Amino acid sequence: MKAVVKNSTDIGLEYREVDKPVPKPHEVLIEVEAASICGTDIHYYKWDQNAKDFAGKFNVQFPFIIGHEFSGTIVAVGEAVSTRKVGQRVAIETHIPCGTCFQCENGEAHNCANMSVYGTSCNGCFAPYAVADEKISFVLPDEVSFEEGALLEPAGVAMRAVEEARIAPGDTVVINGCGPIGLMAIQIAYAAGAGRVIAFDMDEYRLKMAAEFGAATFNFTKCNTVEEVKKLTKVRGGADVVIELSGAASAYRTIFDMIRLEGRIVTVGHPGGPVEINVTQNINLKGASIKGIFGRRIWTTWHDLTSLMAAKRIDLLKVVTHRFSFAEYEQAFAQISQGAGKILFLKDKDKE
Repeated sequence: MKAVVKNSTDIGLEYREVDKPVPKPHEVLIEVEAASICGTDIHYYKWDQNAKDFAGKFNVQFPFIIGHEFSGTIVAVGEAVSTRKVGQRVAIETHIPCGTCFQCENGEAHNCANMSVYGTSCNGCFAPYAVADEKISFVLPDEVSFEEGALLEPAGVAMRAVEEARIAPGDTVVINGCGPIGLMAIQIAYAAGAGRVIAFDMDEYRLKMAAEFGAATFNFTKCNTVEEVKKLTKVRGGADVVIELSGAASAYRTIFDMIRLEGRIVTVGHPGGPVEINVTQNINLKGASIKGIFGRRIWTTWHDLTSLMAAKRIDLLKVVTHRFSFAEYEQAFAQISQGAGKILFLKDKDKE
């Protein structure tokens, strides 16, 4: 079969012949129906500093098949698999927990001390077939399509960010960064009861999408972001919540000024280096609460998210703007810089 492969630290990827995977005892073999491009995949394509940092932490070995957001049908199981069966429709959790560390034994497997990462520590999903340990496979509810299933992993990040933000009915929420996860977070914040969502980005294409989801949108290169938030939150004196999704180190110069006294900040995007924070001014005197997000709670976030989807409270497919085959990976990655929401790869006709 052919797969999208990262061969080395050079820029770019390759669509090349690889062996069809065979499941190990605790693995399932999945026929990939839909997969989506993540920001991590873009970093791997460019092999920038974020890619180097992530690859070093999670033991990348070249060559490897990239991709970790996908759904499909189980077509074979390893001899020791006991919880999954052929024919089930599944999506995959990217964080592979060890199951035995303190975090795993205390409900925090998403941030396992010995964690591996799907599509980084092992081969990923940008191929007709992929294998995964049964313990990271999530059975899709009947109401969730394969295309939606491929979005559960990134949407789960948005879902958990909103849950950790403790959004109450009527809250004003700032979404800083309108990439696909930010766009999903707008929908989920409203479903959680937000009274107003304010969204910032520099990409007009994505700002237009954010506005379509009901956010008050601003291009941060053309305005004073703090002033815009203050104008819309005169009584509160700032937003109740800021969810930081841009990953820009410069965001930390403004997001603390956006929240009201006793406001909450949830950080999702990974800055490419250290950031400077005035603890006294920005945290202590404001009574600010800060929560970092790395992954989805296994499996609480997934069940909460699919419950919203089944009830038609959110529509993740509205974030999808382009669809390609794996063979068209170059066009898919090029489209990102030309303007796109979420990009999907759909099942190739020829899988052999």
